[in-house]
Amino acid sequence: METVLKIKVSDLDVDFIKAIKSLFKKEREIEITVSSATDFGLNKTETKEEYIARIKKAIKNVGKGNVVAFTEEEFDKLNKNLIGNK
Repeated sequence: METVLKIKVSDLDVDFIKAIKSLFKKEREIEITVSSATDFGLNKTETKEEYIARIKKAIKNVGKGNVVAFTEEEFDKLNKNLIGNK
């Protein structure tokens, strides 16, 4: 089964997750892909040169410490806060 659900971020709540869970058997593995309705130009086709320049810029940012990092526990806490399971 494959479906695309388009909803507002404000509509993401525990009831929405429960509704999705009710569609599948308890131990069934599912795949969830999240994307913004606006891609901010991220899905544009780029040339090989543009791709390499973007990768080099990312490497420089990492070298300068311009990164976002968190532990698995911090990630879990963020997810729980986002879905209302504090």
